[in-house]
Amino acid sequence: MIAIHQPNYLPWLGFFDKARLADTFVLLDNVPYTRGSVINRNKIRTKGGWEWLTVPVHNISGTIIRDITTVDSGWEKSHWKTLIFTYSRAPHFKDLSPALQEIYAKRWLKLAELNETLIRMMFNWFDLHPHLVRASDLAVQGSSSELLVNICRAVGDQTYLSGVGAKDYLDRSVFEREGVVVKFQDFSSPEYDQLFGRFIPALSAIDYLFNCGRTKWWSQP
Repeated sequence: MIAIHQPNYLPWLGFFDKARLADTFVLLDNVPYTRGSVINRNKIRTKGGWEWLTVPVHNISGTIIRDITTVDSGWEKSHWKTLIFTYSRAPHFKDLSPALQEIYAKRWLKLAELNETLIRMMFNWFDLHPHLVRASDLAVQGSSSELLVNICRAVGDQTYLSGVGAKDYLDRSVFEREGVVVKFQDFSSPEYDQLFGRFIPALSAIDYLFNCGRTKWWSQP
């Protein structure tokens, strides 16, 4: 089974649940960057609720994700300071922070390279090992459902795992015509102990990791 997803910044648990279920996980980096998406930002838990942790980027209309560059503003140091300030008292911050600190100590020009590095690290923390492929490394063309089907064909997989949100726009007939079976992910975010009280769902998975460690959320009671 194959899952295909844009390389998001510090993705939420649903992203990693797809990787748990898939044999092949394709980072969809050959499509245009979408302003206001979670490709360059995600939510973290703060004392006051939640807030965006955003990587500033140069957004030129029509630029594909792999070519998006970040603004040289010192955001790497700022993000790391924010994570320390927010999560230093979390139970598993001390265990996980050294590897994360190494990432934020570097200057990242390409957003997709940063996101892939973070995703690979978080895959390892969750003990997830799908075959990871960049769409830009495949000889595929098309848009929307046609592109997804072409990616499935390129990697030789006949079952596509989609998020439930895609039901409204996925053209199932394109998949059926090419003999690709579509399955929809059934995921609901688990509730877990967070800092600062009341549980807030759908945050970056880094919140879960700092609070719960390298545990498998799908095996929790």
